[in-house]
Amino acid sequence: MDTLAEIRVALDAASQRIDSGQVRPDTRRFLDELWAHVYDTAPVDLQPYVWSRLADFGDLLGMPVTQQATQRLPPSSHYRL
Repeated sequence: MDTLAEIRVALDAASQRIDSGQVRPDTRRFLDELWAHVYDTAPVDLQPYVWSRLADFGDLLGMPVTQQATQRLPPSSHYRL
């Protein structure tokens, strides 16, 4: 994920899967794959945005960031866009 456009496409696709109920019963795996695929590969300046979106997804799925297998603290420059 090199650009904001690529990140938004990936996150929008994930959001559609969540909204349509396509992630259950494998919620933990779905979120872990998103963290690895989107957050870990995002440029440092875009990580706060990605972190916020993925944290929101976790909340929607009943798995706050603190309960996810791959726990990540918010980036030091954390803010919501």
